[in-house]
Amino acid sequence: MPIYNLGYDTYEESEYIQLSHEHKYSDKEFKQIVRTATANVINKMEIKENKRISFQDIIEDVAEELIQTFGFKRVKFDAEFSVFGWADISDKDDWKEVRGEELNKLTDFVNTELKNKLITP
Repeated sequence: MPIYNLGYDTYEESEYIQLSHEHKYSDKEFKQIVRTATANVINKMEIKENKRISFQDIIEDVAEELIQTFGFKRVKFDAEFSVFGWADISDKDDWKEVRGEELNKLTDFVNTELKNKLITP
């Protein structure tokens, strides 16, 4: 089943929502569908004069519009690996208060593998 990526990025964050559809759309077709879904979402909103609306503000609504109106489905992942991205992978003390268990497991594994690896020229 074809998979489509809906998202935004800023200087400090990003968000992406993966959707699937039984029909394979071209990149151009998908972008036009997203434009239409976005216009539909904004059209349904009660917008006060001079209200600023960013894609970040409405991405979930656009995804829901794609699902409800255009027949897309959210992708269900069988597994996921996600860790805090700013911390030094090899240093458990870097960003210690927010690292999380999975990043610490990764650090332990990588550090063990690096110790055991023979470095050859």
